[in-house]
Amino acid sequence: MSDTDGRADGRRGFADLLLDLRVQAGLSQEELADRAGLSVRSIREMEAGRVARPRKDSVRLLASALGLRPDDTDRFLAAAGHGSVRPVVRAVEPSPPVVSVADAVPTGLRWRGTRPIPDGLVGREEELFELEALLRQNRLVTLVGPGGVGKTELALAAADRFSGADTTVVVVDLTTVQRDAAVPSAILDAFGTAPGTSDLDDVLSGRRPGDLVIVEDNAEHVLDGVATVANRMVRSFPGIGVLVTSRIPLGLPDEVVRRVQVLGVPANDEDFEAISASPAVEMFCRRVARVRPGFTLTPSNAPTVARLCRRLDGLPLALELAAARAGSLSVEAILAALDDRFRLLSGPRRFGAPHQRTLADTIAWSVDALSDAARQLLYRASVLGSPFTLEAVAGVCTGTPIDESDVPMLLAELVEKSLLQPVHEFEQLYGARYKLLETIREHAYAGLSSQDDDLTEFRNRAVEWCTTYVSGLEGAWSSPDRDRRYRAAHANSALFEVALARAGELGEWDTAARIVLGFRIAWQYQASVAESGIRWATLCASNVSDKEVGGRLLAIAGRLSSLTGDIRGARRHYEEARTLIPGETEMGLVARGGWVSSGSHLLDTQSLAEIPALVDDARKHGDVQRSATVQATCGLALLRWGRLVEAKELLLAWEAALVNPGVYPDEIAYMALSRVDLELGNLSGARHWAQLARDSQASDDPERTKVAGCLAMVEYHDGRYDEARALLDQADADIRGHRGYFDYLVMLYRSRLARAAGEAEQARVTILDALNRLLLEGRVVYLLEVLPEAVAVLHALGRSDAGDAICGQLLAWQRSMDPPMLPTAWAVLQESCESASVADGWPEPDPSAAVQRLANDVLAALSSPLL
Repeated sequence: MSDTDGRADGRRGFADLLLDLRVQAGLSQEELADRAGLSVRSIREMEAGRVARPRKDSVRLLASALGLRPDDTDRFLAAAGHGSVRPVVRAVEPSPPVVSVADAVPTGLRWRGTRPIPDGLVGREEELFELEALLRQNRLVTLVGPGGVGKTELALAAADRFSGADTTVVVVDLTTVQRDAAVPSAILDAFGTAPGTSDLDDVLSGRRPGDLVIVEDNAEHVLDGVATVANRMVRSFPGIGVLVTSRIPLGLPDEVVRRVQVLGVPANDEDFEAISASPAVEMFCRRVARVRPGFTLTPSNAPTVARLCRRLDGLPLALELAAARAGSLSVEAILAALDDRFRLLSGPRRFGAPHQRTLADTIAWSVDALSDAARQLLYRASVLGSPFTLEAVAGVCTGTPIDESDVPMLLAELVEKSLLQPVHEFEQLYGARYKLLETIREHAYAGLSSQDDDLTEFRNRAVEWCTTYVSGLEGAWSSPDRDRRYRAAHANSALFEVALARAGELGEWDTAARIVLGFRIAWQYQASVAESGIRWATLCASNVSDKEVGGRLLAIAGRLSSLTGDIRGARRHYEEARTLIPGETEMGLVARGGWVSSGSHLLDTQSLAEIPALVDDARKHGDVQRSATVQATCGLALLRWGRLVEAKELLLAWEAALVNPGVYPDEIAYMALSRVDLELGNLSGARHWAQLARDSQASDDPERTKVAGCLAMVEYHDGRYDEARALLDQADADIRGHRGYFDYLVMLYRSRLARAAGEAEQARVTILDALNRLLLEGRVVYLLEVLPEAVAVLHALGRSDAGDAICGQLLAWQRSMDPPMLPTAWAVLQESCESASVADGWPEPDPSAAVQRLANDVLAALSSPLL
């Protein structure tokens, strides 16, 4: 809208007036939104002047919430463009009345049919604004999604948001319509016309744009009838907007389709802030409070609520039905009963379409509408876990009545009918993947189980397919397309879980071991999935008869344990693996390298002594790739031990080996080189290696959190604090979402940035988190980098006595203990220790025990309340 006609000035004038009135009333945007029954975003948009002409009913609600008198309300409306009264408003009354959510339903609309529930939408603001914009730009919009996902409430709220004061909204409930030919009559009934007194053309003719919105709800079972009428309406009557909800698109050329997704669920059970922000959790807690007044989310019940919402996929209907049980069952009992969710979530629900009053009815309504072949494919796909690929479906789920050539078409039918969802995350890396909501998967699994021996047959097929698949991964580690091949395997990690579980049930441990050994690298692509690999590797190792195979499995468990932060577990697995595998073999070198690496974390001097012999054996092995990897592993261990020159020599030997076929860049080695150069004072070299680390990894690599931490460290020491902070935020989000592995550098440098900004309390919380995590995981060597920062934080908090006491002991450590603190940590300590004296009683006999004792002393000092 141009400014030439003064409308932009008017829009700005109303925005300023609204802001002034809200401030006079002493209300925040959130409080005003709550009183007016509007969204916070609506208030924000109006005050920013971004609303061309606020709806009249919304302005009236604001006036009521602000406590304006009738004549002031008229002027307020005029300022918003509804009238011509000069916009002068007197001061606000001291005690404005509170308007409840239930009062917020617009009264000026000519609304026919079901109205939106005042608090029916949770976590849908972005979709609602997008849908409102779509309705303004398009004549026909269809919302599609699985049953119970909340299409109806979103459609009604969007129609409400879109409509002006002179708009008629007609809601057509199609659930009782049985024939396509009856759709026009159902629409006329919704208009309130007497039977036989008019036809559809009569009530649609002569409408101006924006005058009429027709919401056609639950259209999937009369799709042809709805499509025919909708096509005629948008082609012949330009003043009409049509909004359809369906599990299947209409397939019309003018149709804009939007898929309604389930509500977002928490990524983990530990982060209370993230759990509280989850839309699924918010909806569940709201609904529970209806039947159990006073129920709130707390740190003690949040993990259970988070798990429950994940088990229910964030599906609104399932959440609502589960919450209805909270009047008689605890949340823990509801979660425990979800193994039989269709029985638990059978009601009570007295409203809504008949097929949506129980969870089982909702799913069955969609499944019954499938072709026989599509239904069978859905049943069989339920054994695959989730997500899975087209390749897995073709390999496991085919056979009468499903031909392999028909699989793509049948998958498309399941997606179109909202029973299967495409997974778009990392699609370029993993290719096409699909997932089943757990609720739909359980329904399909029950359907397969009822078909005699089909369940057993397809579970056995999963074992056969996975065994054949991993045989094709032999040699993948040294192949040019290794990442592509391992990612393809990881894309079906849920199916490999199914196959391993079935092989274990059958006692076929040698088969299970072959699957684990072939799949071992694919487990590393996601932090949360790696834990499964540890379980299966150790379980198979304890059940196979071949000791060397058992040792190889334990070496895999050691590698995955190290990645997921269980350093003591990694050390234990590697220790046992070394005794079972000949040390000169490829897996023997892997086990020895892992033992050295984990030992360097734990400050075990035996690991340091092993490095020369290990490097010598690796060079004699003959495999350039394995030799280079072992040297890089040992170089990283020497870096941890403060042997910077020796570490760089081995790491450069790895880098030189990259010219050989079968030796590929590794971001961990590049990060180690970056760290060595940073500690040696070569900032440009550190940046060079850090950038190579970033460039050598894919977007799905869970090690990207550590690369971000490495880059942030370089940016920090280069004085580029904003860049460092952005990298740390990116890494922290990955760690909290279990998409990346924990990195102490993220917390260490977040503390340094907070301290530099004068945010001592934030630095304290962050460094406490780092210390606790390192102690828990067993990464003892990194405490030597974090403790000097903790001393600096103590001084920043004004706890100088405690800071000097720890500082004196660290000074004594640096004089007499091995390994020494690295230069960047030592520099931080020197800045904080001007008044500290070197402590007595050093050196101590056990470096690991000594540094852990210091860490516990720091924790106590940082955790004590301020005086």
